[in-house]
Amino acid sequence: MNRIQIFRNSLILISLITLTLSNCASVETPNRLRKAIDLQGHRGARGLKPENTWPAFEEAIKYKMVTLELDTVLTKDKKVVMHHDSDTNPIICQNSNGTEIKKTSLYELTLAELQSYDCGSKKNPNFPKQIPVPGTKLLSLEEFFEKVLAIEKKSKEVYEFNIETKFPDDGSAPDSLVKEHTEKLIQIIEKYKVVERSTIQSFDLRTLTFSKVKNSKIKTSALFVPTYFQGFLMTVGLGNSYRESILSAAKDKNADIVSPYFLYVTPKFVKESHDKGMFVIPWTVNTEKEMKRLVSCGVDGIISDYPDLLDSVVRPKP
Repeated sequence: MNRIQIFRNSLILISLITLTLSNCASVETPNRLRKAIDLQGHRGARGLKPENTWPAFEEAIKYKMVTLELDTVLTKDKKVVMHHDSDTNPIICQNSNGTEIKKTSLYELTLAELQSYDCGSKKNPNFPKQIPVPGTKLLSLEEFFEKVLAIEKKSKEVYEFNIETKFPDDGSAPDSLVKEHTEKLIQIIEKYKVVERSTIQSFDLRTLTFSKVKNSKIKTSALFVPTYFQGFLMTVGLGNSYRESILSAAKDKNADIVSPYFLYVTPKFVKESHDKGMFVIPWTVNTEKEMKRLVSCGVDGIISDYPDLLDSVVRPKP
């Protein structure tokens, strides 16, 4: 969801001079489809530790997230690596000797080459609370499941997984790549016997189609981001047609979950999603005020960079 940063930063300025979103608590709250809200740590816990790395997922586990959310890309040697962008990111990764890496397509690099990078020493400048973990390596999806299942065996806790397929932002990924990535992902999910507690999500809705064909038991989630103009309209209380269009698109793909940027979410949006049999799990929600608003809207889950904040807001301690 990196491409959202420019949009998000611009929206902050707009929000200071426009009306705030309506308070869902002022209307009848829709019934949730889940008994308890699904708390998800975004990229593990991007606001606290280096994203999509094991230290970030340890943070999510520490704050008792229900679901571990992560991103995946297919490497040159057809391995599923946990990484947000389809290119290497010099802002958050470096060579093991501390020198800068070049921006390179992950499709041109093997898993071993990617795991030679240090993706824990460089602090993401957008997250002041993030604590670097020098020497941290990228994980394959298989290594991730090995670690989580080992934790589960010791703690007797059971986690859910929300796994995103990532492709170039320009939409250039051919059907063959989307299909291959999705099927490789499902093979690993089946190998570790976590079908019933896994969700495959994507902005590229072809992923959902291929997933349903390969294994219909795996839940799918349709991700949506508004354009700058759409975000502006929704900020000032307009844009219902955009909400209707994404609900239709998600339903057309037989999605189990609609997962929009949080601006989309209103009481009517949640009700209409539920009427269509879809859960609502917005992203990326990083303020107490917005978390409370969404809870009052009746959302089924919330994705946040800050599991500590999400835990304290949604599960307030006595």
